[in-house]
Order: sequence, then C-alpha cells, then structure tokens
Amino acid sequence: MTRSRLRWMILGLALLAVMVLPQVGAAADEPPVRLFINPNPSPQFRAEIWVDRGQGATYYPGDFIDVYYRVNRDSYVYILDILPSGQLGWLVRDTWVRANMAYTLSGTVEPPSGTEYLIIFASTQKLPLPYLEESVRSGRAYIEGEANIALGKIQAKIKIVPQQSWVSAYTYFYVGGGFPPVPTPQPPVPTPQPPVPQPAPVPQYGSVNVSSYPTGATVFFDGVQRGRTPMLLQNVPFGSHEVTLVLPGYYTFSRRFELNYAHTYYVSTSLQRIP
Repeated sequence: MTRSRLRWMILGLALLAVMVLPQVGAAADEPPVRLFINPNPSPQFRAEIWVDRGQGATYYPGDFIDVYYRVNRDSYVYILDILPSGQLGWLVRDTWVRANMAYTLSGTVEPPSGTEYLIIFASTQKLPLPYLEESVRSGRAYIEGEANIALGKIQAKIKIVPQQSWVSAYTYFYVGGGFPPVPTPQPPVPTPQPPVPQPAPVPQYGSVNVSSYPTGATVFFDGVQRGRTPMLLQNVPFGSHEVTLVLPGYYTFSRRFELNYAHTYYVSTSLQRIP
C-alpha cells in the first residue's frame, strides 16, 4: 500500500511490526550492523499496529482501510508497507508521536492481490532514514515462517542503535483478487400485513303482527310466551321464526316463517274449535 496506491492520511499513532529489510553493502568506514526484530518486545518498550477488520482479514480493491498504531513511549515512528508484489514503501517516516495515543492511517486498497504486510519501528532517537531507504530500494523484503509469525532481521548499513531504544511490530492482511463477490439476490420477503378489520354486520330487524279469531290466544314466539292476540312483536331479527297460538277449547296453531325485510310480517289465523 504505497502512497501511489493508498491515499493515506495520517491521523494518529499505531502499533509496531516485525519484518525484514534486505542487505545493503557497507562502506569500509561504516560496517553493516544487524538488528534482529523481536516479535515479542520487552515490556519496557512496546509498539502495536492493527487494521480495522483485524489481522488476516481480506480486503478487495477499492475497499477503505484504516490502520491504527500506538507506542508506550514518546518516540519516532516509521511504518513500512510491503506489497504482495514485494515492493516496499514508507507510509510514516520520522514522525514524533506521544506515548499511549492511538493514531490512524486511512486509505484505499488497490491491487495486486496477495498478502500485504505493515511493519512499524519506534525509536527514542531518529533512525538514519537515508540508509533505511537505501535498504528498501535495494530489493524486496523477505519474510520467514508463517504469516502470523514474521521472523526476520534488518540488515542495513545504519548506525548502532541500542536494542532497548527501539522496538518493532507488524500486522498483515490479504488483498483479494478482483472485487468483492456480489451476493445472490434473494427474493424479497413479503412484509406481513395486519388483517383488515371487517365491519361488523349491521343487525336487521322487522316486526311481526300476530292476530287470531277468536282473540285472546296465548302467543308463543320461538318457544317463549310473549302475550295474547292481537299483539305486535317489534325488533324481531331477520331469520327463521315460529309462532304458536294456544287457546283453551281450540286446536293449537303453529306456523314457521322467514323474516327477511324490515317491515311488518303478518301472522293471522282463525282457530278451529275442538268438537
């Protein structure tokens, strides 16, 4: 993630990483010094670096990425980016940061695909950057072991810096080929609709006029005694009904009928005398 492929905007400090720099030829008056990167730095000086999706996460070209880093001492910070192609580039150089403050680098992931490493170096004194850059330009970085165990060393023509004065750490992520897979569209799930309330049926009523000859017969309407003839039964609901007339000395009279209109239904009869 070089500056040409990731638009980094330095917002804060980060953690430190563990990686390897290639060897640079040494001048006769300045012999090369080998600095071993310790993946488990001493507790007195610590550095951390991580990405927003977590170490080992997969990003695709065009994805936004945030890199966070932090150190526990005021120090100079250097962050090296090693692309899947092996190309090296500095994201942070000679940046003085405060202890225990997290900082952010924001950018956009670009090809090529593969594993990309981020290494952070923190030092209480400036590292000889020209020599480090010469080391970076001289070739690609080599990583030994599994991706989550970056063992290696820096072989650079630099001045001797005491081990207790600097520390390093690393993280990595994967750059996927192409673009994120397009999820298979799923048929929309119908949203359950609340039941439409049905209006209650409007009760419908009519009237029943009951008469007899002779008058005075007891009226039973649907089995319930209601009075004597002649009489008018009101608010009778629509439907099937039965009228029974009882008068001593006369045959009992019964009639079933359907009331289906809001007017008066007439039930009238001449009772037959019992011989």
